[in-house]
Amino acid sequence: GTIMNCFRQGIAIASLFAINFTVLVASAAELKTAEEIMGFSSAKMATYKTWSADYTQSLSALGAPMVINGRLLQKLPGEMWMQLEMPMMGQKGKMTVILGEDGVMWQIMETGLQPQIMKVDVSRIYSNTMNLAGAKYNPLDQMDPSKHWEATKEMYDYRKVDAGEVDGQRVYVMEGLLKPGAVTNQQMAAEAARVGKMRASIGQSDGFIHRLEQYDKSLTNVIMTMEFKNLKFNVDIPDATFIYRPPADAKVTDMTPMVEMQM
Repeated sequence: GTIMNCFRQGIAIASLFAINFTVLVASAAELKTAEEIMGFSSAKMATYKTWSADYTQSLSALGAPMVINGRLLQKLPGEMWMQLEMPMMGQKGKMTVILGEDGVMWQIMETGLQPQIMKVDVSRIYSNTMNLAGAKYNPLDQMDPSKHWEATKEMYDYRKVDAGEVDGQRVYVMEGLLKPGAVTNQQMAAEAARVGKMRASIGQSDGFIHRLEQYDKSLTNVIMTMEFKNLKFNVDIPDATFIYRPPADAKVTDMTPMVEMQM
């Protein structure tokens, strides 16, 4: 379960922040609606070819709090390198996730003397996810910067609720409620049922989602927080960063069939 959640987190992070579809955008002083904010975010993200950030995620796992820290690099639209430190089996472990241009996601978990190497063919799994998962959107669309917000709006009703500051930058704050019937797959629906609302803080100058929160059904208790700091845009990231080849004698576990079976 932990391994599968890590893969889902990797896919979700990669998809969530690849944002860019062409819309008519109001100036920053005129952003009064969620639609305008999403348009502004999309237009700004269209100017970023790469980005990097320090990453922190706080969540409750089986009632116990867990904090994950790490570093994340992405080359748009869909290549990603992520290295995280997190508690694993009672000790501190390190996990590296690499998603290459070929759509294969590698996960290298270091908790002992011998690293565990796993892979998932994301392209293969999500080639027909719209039907398999019972969702009214295709997760591959979220990997396409031109379709992310458009796909997300099929899932959530967003509204502007506030303005604030995150990591020294002024942000717009939006809240989203899951639309009834947006997810029909039983497993996904059960997980979605835990979430009462989403809350996103979007930079007023860079259009990036600096902070994302999930609340339970009370709409007051935070059950998950993701935060990005020390953001840098359009930095030069070598292509080799997103290529992984396991050692010749390494034991590699292909998780693709298991994920397909779950879905």
